[in-house]
Amino acid sequence: MTPQPKKSSLADVHLRYLQLVKAVESLSSSPAMDANEAALLNALSLHWHAGKPLAVREAMTLDKLGSPSTLHRRISRLKALGLIDDKSSPGNLRIKLLVPSQKALNFFDKLGAALNKTKA
Repeated sequence: MTPQPKKSSLADVHLRYLQLVKAVESLSSSPAMDANEAALLNALSLHWHAGKPLAVREAMTLDKLGSPSTLHRRISRLKALGLIDDKSSPGNLRIKLLVPSQKALNFFDKLGAALNKTKA
C-alpha cells in the first residue's frame, strides 16, 4: 500500500476554495466560460486592477494564452458574454482598452465570497 501524502492546513484551504469556486461556477447566474476564456478574463482583469488595462493589440501578445487569432476569438467571446468592455484610450480614441464589465466584477465578488468562506 502506497502511503498517502499529508495535507497541510494551507493545502486544505486551497482545496476548499477550489470546491467553492466550482460550486459558484455551476450556478446558473455564472458566465459559461471555458478554462482558457477564464484565464484570459483573469489576465485582462489583473492588468486593469493594476491600473494598466491592455489594449486589444497588447492582449493579442499574451502568447501563453494562445495564438493571436485564438486570443481574438476569445476576446470576442468574452465581449459576447458581457464580461469585458472595450473603452477608448483617453490619449488616443483609436486604441481600445479591454476592461472587465460590471458582470465580471459581480462574478469576482462571488468568487471573493467563496474565498472568505474558506477562512471559516
